[in-house]
Amino acid sequence: MPYQRKSSNENIVLLGLAFDHEDNHKRITTGEDFYILGGSAKTHDNLVEKVMAFNETVKTYGKKLEDLSKTEFYEIVKKIDDKNKKMFWFYPNQINL
Repeated sequence: MPYQRKSSNENIVLLGLAFDHEDNHKRITTGEDFYILGGSAKTHDNLVEKVMAFNETVKTYGKKLEDLSKTEFYEIVKKIDDKNKKMFWFYPNQINL
């Protein structure tokens, strides 16, 4: 069954996962509405930077992450993404839980 939001009060978070670490260091960064896990120092920092830029842009819309439409979500992705071919963004209802 596809994911469906129950209400606008439901918590939605951004999740960043990276798997390119070679030093076995466990990198975890959390924020108000995001979790970044794993990766090399460079990749991890890049993910944190992108998520924070995403969140700052959401604020300019006067909304919270969970209130964004699919169109707004991808508009923000276009604004902050540097066309990194290895970074993928998924709107919450695209994930089957």
